[in-house]
Amino acid sequence: MQAIHHRALRLNAIVLALLAASTGATVHAQSAAAAAAASDAQPATLPQVDVRDKYEREDLPNLAPGRKAAKGARLGILGATSILEAPLHVNAYTRELAEDWSALTLQDVLENDSAVVFTTNKNHLLQNFNLRGLDMGAMDIATNGLYGIAPANSVPIEMFERVEVLRGPNVLLSGMPPNNSVAGTVNMVTKRALAKPIADLTVTYGSHSYGQVHADLGKRFGEEQRLGLRFNGVYGKGEMGAQDEKQQRRVGALGLDYLGDRARFSLDVYSSVNKIENGSPGMFSFTGTTAIPGVGVLLDPPSGDTNMFRGTHGKYDNSGLLARAEFDFTKDWQGYLAVGGSEADGLGLLFGTRAIVTGLDGTTRGAIYHVHTKSERRTAEAGVIGKFDTGGVKHRLQLSAGVLKHKEGTVNTACNYCYTTNIYNPVTPTFPAEPVWTAYTTQNDFRSLAVADTMSFAGEKVLLTVGGRHQTVKMPLSSYSESRFSPMVAAVVRPWGDGISLFGNYTEGLEPGQVVGSTYANAGEALAPKVTKQFELGVKLQTGELTHTFSAYQIKRPSFVTDSSNYLVADGEQRLRGLEWSVFGKLTQDLSLLGGVTHIKSEQRNTGKDTYGVPEWRARIGLDWQTPVQALTVGGRLIYTGKQWADSSNTLRVPSWHRVDLMASYATKFGGTPVRFNASVENVADKKYWIGTFGDGFVMPGAPRTFKVSAIVSF
Repeated sequence: MQAIHHRALRLNAIVLALLAASTGATVHAQSAAAAAAASDAQPATLPQVDVRDKYEREDLPNLAPGRKAAKGARLGILGATSILEAPLHVNAYTRELAEDWSALTLQDVLENDSAVVFTTNKNHLLQNFNLRGLDMGAMDIATNGLYGIAPANSVPIEMFERVEVLRGPNVLLSGMPPNNSVAGTVNMVTKRALAKPIADLTVTYGSHSYGQVHADLGKRFGEEQRLGLRFNGVYGKGEMGAQDEKQQRRVGALGLDYLGDRARFSLDVYSSVNKIENGSPGMFSFTGTTAIPGVGVLLDPPSGDTNMFRGTHGKYDNSGLLARAEFDFTKDWQGYLAVGGSEADGLGLLFGTRAIVTGLDGTTRGAIYHVHTKSERRTAEAGVIGKFDTGGVKHRLQLSAGVLKHKEGTVNTACNYCYTTNIYNPVTPTFPAEPVWTAYTTQNDFRSLAVADTMSFAGEKVLLTVGGRHQTVKMPLSSYSESRFSPMVAAVVRPWGDGISLFGNYTEGLEPGQVVGSTYANAGEALAPKVTKQFELGVKLQTGELTHTFSAYQIKRPSFVTDSSNYLVADGEQRLRGLEWSVFGKLTQDLSLLGGVTHIKSEQRNTGKDTYGVPEWRARIGLDWQTPVQALTVGGRLIYTGKQWADSSNTLRVPSWHRVDLMASYATKFGGTPVRFNASVENVADKKYWIGTFGDGFVMPGAPRTFKVSAIVSF
């Protein structure tokens, strides 16, 4: 398979029609190649062609060997780029990986990335995580390169084809996300209709009694297959999360696209509803377990499905839309316009699942919140992409203008640590009355202009990217308005051929400042946006059918602190220094490898303390074996997370932990109908452990042994 070297890959209607008309394309291509090799009259002159199967898309980078990852990813303003040409550490996980593990949400896929640790319980109504030592929530997930579309609480995986993870701050690539994360970019690529019709029905069953049905339907229409439609519908219900907790998932997603001769159009619409009934797992603080103020004792963890909040309920309702149009002015110049938005409404026990342990026997002060939250996001981007030469230098230039508006408001009625319970034997609390939502209390308006030029020198052995984004940050509710230009410089050098790349980058992340409150000496001052800076160097290596990325980086993120004169100033700093290795592909013809190892040292420079919730070591190593039994694959993964501080004062340390997960997949046919069975078990040994932290001082128990089985029937 020829490696992808072209950026801004686009759908090609002619190729799609040819693939649809020729289901035996792979066999024909191989036969033609053999005939050419056997002929003594003429040497082979046909160009090498990538032949894709029915599940691959022409506008996306090819699947890598093993099919768990892709050979390339979309890098925002830099376009679709092969992994070996990307000037950043990036991975792209596939729908096939999600299916192998019977994944339900984004969390189930990101379990395979060593740069990620989660900061909410497994199967919590909200899903927050930490990427490269920096926090990110579901609202800061991108969809087809744009922020403001994804659900606000938990991202359902069924409507997406790829999960692209760009590590480290990079405001140039996609702008600022709604909740201002600078951890990196997690981009979800929606599904599209393919050359061959798809009609898949997936039935899933999981611990303890959760059942789900997922329909995936896709078809292209017309003589030239210009119009495509892809629908994904999900309904699931049963026990999941805490013991005796009931959850319900409803997802509907429609993807339309049209391929013209010089224009392409697409529309994505979705609705996602999550419900919980009768409980939730908890998060625990141990600062009150001894008589010494500020010093605690970390007790043994309870079972990960301990139900701390029986009798409660919650619901999160999300909907979103994204439309995009692309126009070819010439063969080298393209214009595009994308507009979209999303809305979310949450009511019930959405968050605040916290408790303070006060006794060595597990006695606990419980808190419980009845929350009503609403959010609204609107986004648009327009731009121009062009390719041209200046002398011996090739350019790929993109200019874009974007706007993102975010509103959010939350109210709650609370019982703040008002009742006594126990982490090992919890009581049923009284759920507070439903609050009355009033108005939006947060409003962010982001506007930006960006430019990026990737220049190719010396026969594309040297790729140099320079660019920047001028970002304006407005918060109308506090009369805040500030601007900042954020540059990026990155390079890829391939002195020894296409199999090895040296890369480096300087990138920035941006967070809003604030108007200083009345309790400070500099009250009323508008503080400038906070600029996070990253320097990164690395090597990308192709060895056989394995692709490796090794990188070393330093990130400095400022924070606001109060100085000795009671001024609020940006003199705090979090410094992260890290080493990373990630790998995907095939070790041998029958063994596939996916995973990596991450080491991070994160320190608060103004206090000298380590940053809580940032374990120094993380490892995710997955190995799959194609057994001698035809179409039977077995595999597993080892997940290791090193010790970490639970609090900012570095008084309570969470021990390291590891777990083993197993999976199996078997494909067969029943009366000519293809069926694939998948089975997985997480936490095979049913270990009890503290998985990580939520906020300053609160730790979460890991989930108990959990199994899922699914059957995918392809009609």
